[in-house]
Amino acid sequence: MSALYALAKASGYHLVTIPDLVKGERVVWQPDCSPQELSSEFSSELFWQQQAHRLLEPRGLAYRVIDDTLVIFRAEPVKEKVASAPVPAPAMAEVVVEASPLPAQSSTGSGNQYGNYLGSADAVLEFERIQSLGITDLASALELISGVKLEQERYAVIRGMKGRYQSVRLNGATIPSLEPSGQRVPLDVFPVNILNQVDLRKSVFADAPGNASAGVVNIETRRIPETPYLTLVSGGGYRSGTTGAPVIRGYTGGRDWLGYDDGGRALPPVLAENARLGSPDNWSPAQREAAGEAILENAHGARKLGIYHGNAGVDGLLNLSGGRAWQHGHHSWGAAASLGYQNEWQQRELFSQVLNRFSAPENADGNNAGSLYATEDGHHRRLENVINLNGLLALGYGLDERHFLGSNFLLLRQSVNRTEQIETRERDGFGKYDGGASLRSLSNWTETRMGLGQFYGRHFTGPEERIALNWHLTSARSRFTRPFDVRYLYRRSSASDSYRFEPGYNHFEVSWEDMREETLSAGVNAAWVWELEDWSGELKSGLELMDARQDGYLLEYTFIAKGDIEKNEPLIQSANPADILTPETIIGAPGTDGFLLDDDVKLFVSPPELDGSFYAAEHRNRAAYLLADIRLGERWQFVLGARRERDGVKADFWDAQPQDWVPLLDGARTLYSAALAFDPAPQQALRLGYSETAVWPGVNELMPRRYEDTDLRIEITGNPNLKAAAAQNWDLHWQWRDEGLGLDVKLLGFYKTIRNAIEGVFFDPVIANNQAFNIYSYTNTGSARLYGYELELDYQRVFADAHKLALQSSYAGMVSQVAMPPDRWRAGKTRPLQGQPAYLGGLQLQYQHLDSGRSASLLYKRAGRELDIVSNNLHVPDVYRDPYDSLALVFNTPVFDGIHATFSMENLLDDARHFAQGEETFMAYRQGRRYQLRVAVEF
Repeated sequence: MSALYALAKASGYHLVTIPDLVKGERVVWQPDCSPQELSSEFSSELFWQQQAHRLLEPRGLAYRVIDDTLVIFRAEPVKEKVASAPVPAPAMAEVVVEASPLPAQSSTGSGNQYGNYLGSADAVLEFERIQSLGITDLASALELISGVKLEQERYAVIRGMKGRYQSVRLNGATIPSLEPSGQRVPLDVFPVNILNQVDLRKSVFADAPGNASAGVVNIETRRIPETPYLTLVSGGGYRSGTTGAPVIRGYTGGRDWLGYDDGGRALPPVLAENARLGSPDNWSPAQREAAGEAILENAHGARKLGIYHGNAGVDGLLNLSGGRAWQHGHHSWGAAASLGYQNEWQQRELFSQVLNRFSAPENADGNNAGSLYATEDGHHRRLENVINLNGLLALGYGLDERHFLGSNFLLLRQSVNRTEQIETRERDGFGKYDGGASLRSLSNWTETRMGLGQFYGRHFTGPEERIALNWHLTSARSRFTRPFDVRYLYRRSSASDSYRFEPGYNHFEVSWEDMREETLSAGVNAAWVWELEDWSGELKSGLELMDARQDGYLLEYTFIAKGDIEKNEPLIQSANPADILTPETIIGAPGTDGFLLDDDVKLFVSPPELDGSFYAAEHRNRAAYLLADIRLGERWQFVLGARRERDGVKADFWDAQPQDWVPLLDGARTLYSAALAFDPAPQQALRLGYSETAVWPGVNELMPRRYEDTDLRIEITGNPNLKAAAAQNWDLHWQWRDEGLGLDVKLLGFYKTIRNAIEGVFFDPVIANNQAFNIYSYTNTGSARLYGYELELDYQRVFADAHKLALQSSYAGMVSQVAMPPDRWRAGKTRPLQGQPAYLGGLQLQYQHLDSGRSASLLYKRAGRELDIVSNNLHVPDVYRDPYDSLALVFNTPVFDGIHATFSMENLLDDARHFAQGEETFMAYRQGRRYQLRVAVEF
């Protein structure tokens, strides 16, 4: 490699090769003369080609010069005809690259090298590959990787470990919180049109964030191009059961299709002003009545309550992107930009059940375990309309390929308009249907926004430019808003009764939620590359810091009936709540017939500093690390590292005025990592790794905020008593590659232990009769063990110089055991780790006709049974998700010169998603098939 480095550097070419091709022999490159002695530019180019030929031919290697890049590859035998024709570069979903760091990079690169942690990536997803499969969001792209599955179609679960065990970085920087529900990053927010590359490292070292127990997902946005381009992509989609079908809608505004609320859902000023005074009991009757009336109508007098009929639209996609680079002498600069819009509709029919406990006589032991029944059978009709907007601008400047300065500016916005109606049949204490039923309606609008500005630099200095310095400064802001979240209930007591509007707690609720976070993160690292006879290596040290400030509010209100208003049967039985809750029926104080505005029910929180509708939190993280990567010859590699990381969170909740900050987390850990790699042959690689990681509870898991997860029909609250978890991770990696056969085999084994594992569990706030189990929080469980293996087999072959067949297959088997602590009723027993599927299998089969550029791809994935929701209640079963299959077909073809079309058919099997709780169905639904046509035009 050293000889090739010298050749590339002296000739001015960028070097691209596979290190395995040039291992096993020490060569000293000595040119016959200097290029300055040559008489012409042509002679100089001929001179370097002669030197490359002399160095490579005796070793069975060949080269090709593509623009300013020197590509080294294995030469084909002369007797084969295909030796004279280039073999098309493989387009693989998972590519593993193992190489020593180069002393220089392209000046028009992304500049995000500070995010590329030392060691090889287990998988690399490239933008062109993702796009060719018709995939439009990052969440779906990550599901192509072995050992990765999706939760709720948007959160990545790696080896059965959820978001709190992962680190997701954007260009190497921290991503601010995008939602208040927990320590997860919704990856469907990131469109593929802004991506250049995404890599996943399941085995991490000291330069990776401390919470990367499952791995690091590093998202790299588009980089400055080597050649100019301008591309327009447009497309549309059809989903069975949704597109053009009758649907139910809540309040809609004139700008909803753009992803912007028109102000009709905004928090009324009178309500915002009164909320600062505390509970409505502290307001004057006039203030209380004015606030109640303001909820019902927007500024234009339009009614906002009620569910209405409509029709779903057509899925749409539009993206415009381009870039260009310039060079003058030693200076180079460039820019890349992208703008995108996407609109998707989905209607689903769901079935659900809710368990309830009823008393039973004491048994012989004097215990009263009670009986459990599915007391509610719910039939859901749910509509979601998702609008994504995005924009990206990347700028960069390079000097002599030794210094590069750049910046990234990114805007992401996702809006979701959801409407749902749940018709529920109720049972009595004997499990029999008694004719009671309810009709619950929900309507809400959610906006998630993130803006990121980043400045970075990469510099090479020192003797022979062996010292690399990388730094970045990133400022990110996010906002999550859910304005005018309406939920109301109609109930009947028997089959012969009429449905009646039910005001009051847990029956009617309207809320406004807002969360903002500002994050400032910075990092700097220096690496020194050295060589000494058969020894070489890299010594790397770095510092990282992150400060985040989060603030927001959750204002929830209900209307309670006063006087004899509920005896007005014609009014209470009106089908539209907008005809019941009118300005005429709203009162400001008890004493007359009407509806009185009040706080919705809240969980009691201790200490009182953590109780209130408004909140603020500060999160700080500091880390320093030292890492040594040592290589002996071409076969041995040793990695040793240590990381010192400190994490702290403090928060405050209030109603009328802020109070004292309450520390929620303050801890420090020293984390060690080591690895030993051995290449027994050029075709094989073997690596054993060990790392320690710290699972810091997320801010949103520590904050005792209350909200409802409408996907799972459960109410969630944070736990300020969570403790940090500690993990030890062992990884074994074996790879065998035969380029002649086109075969690549990988076997990965892993073993992890976690102390104080963090999970989301059901809990019973009051163990009593008629208590439904739908309250969900986070807790530390006993020690957990997680182990398993991943087998990947990739095969590709070119037949008759024109037909290419590529197969990527994977299977991951996983086992986990969580030991229950003494204070749990299952003490001494074990169960799986939450989110842990029994297995994950995947198959990607692609055929390409090389002459025409047409291709067809088949994508299949199956997930085994997994523990979805944990129950820590006596005799209350956990919730498991049953196995399901996913199948997609994708076709690509050129249409005209510069125009390319992609047609995809997703979820062809439309397999049922079924969740079981004991012998009952917790939830079941189907996604529906989706068909999409996308056309790309290059100018």
